[in-house]
Amino acid sequence: MFLTKEELHTVAQIPLIDKTTNLDDSIIEAIIEESISLMKGYLSRFYDVDTIFSQTGTDRHLATLKRLKDIVIYEIYERHTREQNLVAMRRYEEAMAWLEKLNKGEFADGTLPKIPENTDDITGTTGSTRFGGNTRYSSKY
Repeated sequence: MFLTKEELHTVAQIPLIDKTTNLDDSIIEAIIEESISLMKGYLSRFYDVDTIFSQTGTDRHLATLKRLKDIVIYEIYERHTREQNLVAMRRYEEAMAWLEKLNKGEFADGTLPKIPENTDDITGTTGSTRFGGNTRYSSKY
């Protein structure tokens, strides 16, 4: 797994996380998976998300791991409390801004693996631009 509950100790206290989730680790695992899916949606435009999120241990991309932790902690706090944790909210907003800049191409991270170029695909349906059109039909009146 790309991120475990125990690794969240760098952004929050584990006893607080346990109290917030009533010692139910399945909630944390679900939030981690949902957050990874969210990040994949933003990163998949330019980066190889399967390679990024299949890494474990010291091979993981640390900036991505940090942003994932920020998103997960925010989601855990949002699930339980009515009051906003301002630090978690600020870090969440920074993580989302980072993801949006990567998605738009305003910011490029040269350390993340890029999507491999597939030169065999000539259909014109890859990338963000699609070429071609609908079949033309001629009509006679």
